[in-house]
Amino acid sequence: MVMWETCNILAQRQALSWQSDADGQLCYRRPVNRNRGEMRFRLTTDPEKEMPLPIAAAAGRREIANFDIRATCVHLIFAAYVMTLDRPWENTFTLNDQHIEKYLGLDRRKDLSKLDKLTLIKNLVYQACQVLVSLDWPRQGRVSAFTLDEHFVWQLLDTEYYFEKDNQGNQHLIGLGFTIQAGVWAKLFLNKQEYRAQTAFYQYGTLPQSLLKEVMSNWQQHEGAIRLLLWNLFKLRLGGDQRMKVRTLMRIAYGEKRLQKAATVRGAHKRLLKTFESDLETVYYYGLKPLFDPKTYPFEIQPLWVKAANIPDDVDDALDFWAEDANQAVSLTDNAPRDKWQRLLNARLLGFELSEEWQENVRRRPPKRHRKPSQSWAVTQVDKLSGQDIHLARQRQKLSQRSLAERIGKSQSWIRDIENGRFKVNHDDQALLRQVLDIL
Repeated sequence: MVMWETCNILAQRQALSWQSDADGQLCYRRPVNRNRGEMRFRLTTDPEKEMPLPIAAAAGRREIANFDIRATCVHLIFAAYVMTLDRPWENTFTLNDQHIEKYLGLDRRKDLSKLDKLTLIKNLVYQACQVLVSLDWPRQGRVSAFTLDEHFVWQLLDTEYYFEKDNQGNQHLIGLGFTIQAGVWAKLFLNKQEYRAQTAFYQYGTLPQSLLKEVMSNWQQHEGAIRLLLWNLFKLRLGGDQRMKVRTLMRIAYGEKRLQKAATVRGAHKRLLKTFESDLETVYYYGLKPLFDPKTYPFEIQPLWVKAANIPDDVDDALDFWAEDANQAVSLTDNAPRDKWQRLLNARLLGFELSEEWQENVRRRPPKRHRKPSQSWAVTQVDKLSGQDIHLARQRQKLSQRSLAERIGKSQSWIRDIENGRFKVNHDDQALLRQVLDIL
């Protein structure tokens, strides 16, 4: 929870409700649950000081406005390193600029000088280490309630500078080293020993390896998409009902001020709508397929790229698609309704369908007790249908993608994504496809 909220602060700074506390410092409060408990976050003026000094409200808002979304990547790198430590609240880990440069893909950047890269890396590390946290945690299960005074989420114990002299005797900065230690929070949330005794937590998750690359390559062109990706890390890990309003997604991606501007400035809503649909497409191509609520987010107000994704690759299927599309009440080529913006603000997504890579990374750990797998599970493991199997079976049955989708209650784009290998078919859908396509 603490690591996630820190990720949230670094990535979604515009969407968070920062307020001035009683001491005049900027503060962000996050309720633990509906009844009681709270996490409180503030920023420090200098992450290298042993005793944290919270930053004043006005200066804090300027600092937050300058936060670089790429600092989230550094935070995730810290999280990966701390998971390798047995007692992370006591042990430290050290990273140098070459480690971070490689993780972030900066080693392939030829447009940045060595000094530019070192300056960027230092700024990102310092931003990740500026966050302070205090906790008032309620009792959960056998873990008693606890309170933690304000401390660093990541404490920067030391920054080491490496210099090299040139022929004239001038020194040039050629490297950096950072010694980091997780805060006291790790003793309550990353404690393997106490977790076994049910007196502390051991919370962790895994992420696709391509996430850092995606953030670093698209943070400028599709910053809103990157914020949505990072925000969904926690949502997708929880599973279950993920219904979310489009208004909420826009607030996370672009901030409340830009959303208000779209409602008051003439033409601003059209630009924001175009940006949102483009960012949603970026999220889709990364591996998170939006699931539209048919009641509040129907076909006529969905993005054009969603409609175009239904066009089959096969020539004969494409011909059938356009013939059927021309005879429908709502066609792909129809203009969007005039009230699309207002309807969109009240629309909902049912969640995101995960690509195979994401499913592998967010899947929960198996139970500790070794149970004999059921016969149906064993069959699924051995005889799993591939996208190519489904495509060939559909062709043998002389079914178009749309016809197959109608028979199993799915969308045509779902069939297309499955056949192209973008998404994995679960056990129930495997059985249904076998039945409809007559696959033994």
